[in-house]
Amino acid sequence: MSRQYYQRGRLVEAEELDDVVAVRLGADDQDRRTTEAERLGTSARRAIREAGVDDETTDAFARARWVFVTPDRQTREALATGEGISGAEATGKVIRRPNGRIGVATDVLTVQLESALSEEEAERELAAAGLGVVNKLGFADNLYEVRAAAEDALAASVRLHGNDRFVFAEPSFIEHVPARFKPSDPRYKKQWQWKNTGAAGGTAGADVHIEPAWDRTFGDGIRLAVIDNGFDPDHEDLADGVGGGSGFFSDGVVGTTFTQNTAGMPGGNHGTFCAGMAGARRGNGLGGVGAAPDCELMLVACLDDQVGTQTTLARAVGYAADPSTLVPGADPADGADILVSSLGPNGAEWDLSSVLDRALEAAATRGRQGRGLPVFWAASNGENVDISLDEVVSHPDVIAVVRSTNRDREDNAARGPEVELIAPGVDVFSTTSGGGYGTDTGTSYAAPCAAGCAALALSVNPGLTRDQLRAVLHDSADKVGGPGVVYDAAGHHDDYGFGRVNADRAVALADSLP
Repeated sequence: MSRQYYQRGRLVEAEELDDVVAVRLGADDQDRRTTEAERLGTSARRAIREAGVDDETTDAFARARWVFVTPDRQTREALATGEGISGAEATGKVIRRPNGRIGVATDVLTVQLESALSEEEAERELAAAGLGVVNKLGFADNLYEVRAAAEDALAASVRLHGNDRFVFAEPSFIEHVPARFKPSDPRYKKQWQWKNTGAAGGTAGADVHIEPAWDRTFGDGIRLAVIDNGFDPDHEDLADGVGGGSGFFSDGVVGTTFTQNTAGMPGGNHGTFCAGMAGARRGNGLGGVGAAPDCELMLVACLDDQVGTQTTLARAVGYAADPSTLVPGADPADGADILVSSLGPNGAEWDLSSVLDRALEAAATRGRQGRGLPVFWAASNGENVDISLDEVVSHPDVIAVVRSTNRDREDNAARGPEVELIAPGVDVFSTTSGGGYGTDTGTSYAAPCAAGCAALALSVNPGLTRDQLRAVLHDSADKVGGPGVVYDAAGHHDDYGFGRVNADRAVALADSLP
């Protein structure tokens, strides 16, 4: 069935899967969920697979207690009358978007009204439009998460597009947002990313030249936010660096709540590895060390089961830039100085919602008390995919990072004009959940490596603006790649960006600026 909705001002043509309903069950026990799903109808897993949805995505939804069913008559009638389904926390329609990715559409949208309206006027307009407020989003004027009273989010999006009071109205699709992770068998447990001696087939010096930078700074005074699905905040090589601004979003469909605390934070090997790359502690006789071992880590866990909305991701970005957007009375000055995330699908395409666009813009312009928050994001691990198809990573306010090998070669990740930096991300060594350590591969780990080096540069000149720090990283990067790799007149290459991060040169250049 053909459906339409608006996203970032564009009319999007999509497909609603026929005779498939998504149901989020309340039961925690797998056997009980199976029994409840069978009560609602027959499994629609085959129909989902025929629609091009891979098992990884289906399994992720299952872990988040979503099941896809072909509803029986009783379930169909309950849905039609709006009575609700016993044992279900939420229901939604399964939408196949133009890029092939599915999203579950409920009655939840994100909307923004004209900035000239007062809060009272804006909320009157919402009520008049049949919308109930779920959350007021504090990182842009008159920005809300809302529920439609008598229609699904797609229908509401189309209806509200013609209302001049609304800047945008977009469905909050529940989607699979995995960690950008490419598994690799361990080869050796050495942090060649910091000091490459040429061992294990590497090239001596094919690293970020961080040891001379550490002679000047270890990143003290810089708060570095890591947004991921979950962390081990009590890891022996991280705990001393985890700051009080760390927190997590609770597991929910509507009205997701934020807890500013690490007690109860969801765990995650991927996030723990990323945090260690950026800020594992030094001089404690434990494990290895991160790029900025004296920085404060602000760990923000969201989408812990890898399924959720970009609205939650936007709230995480907004919180990292300005905690007062989520925590009443919080000091905006307690926001992050550097932000990094390695979340996103590994395929080529990822649509950007307007609410995440607004959050990135706000971080870039209003973060760090108006100096701007540098946002690093791991590009897709997809082999040589076009980075421009990923609208999140190719956003103009995002610094996209790809991964390099221990021979200073790119490793066939995303490519294109929006790639800004390359950093070690193949068989790198860092912290893992449960107090462990190991090696792994992915752009996921190149991004926090680059962000940690940026924290070193910023620590010697904290007055730098976001744009100045970005230029420092571009200008100080090494033009690696070997014979045949030619950078353009602007110093850019589609596989290597502006080059491989050089912490020593970045710190020296930052320190030389007024």
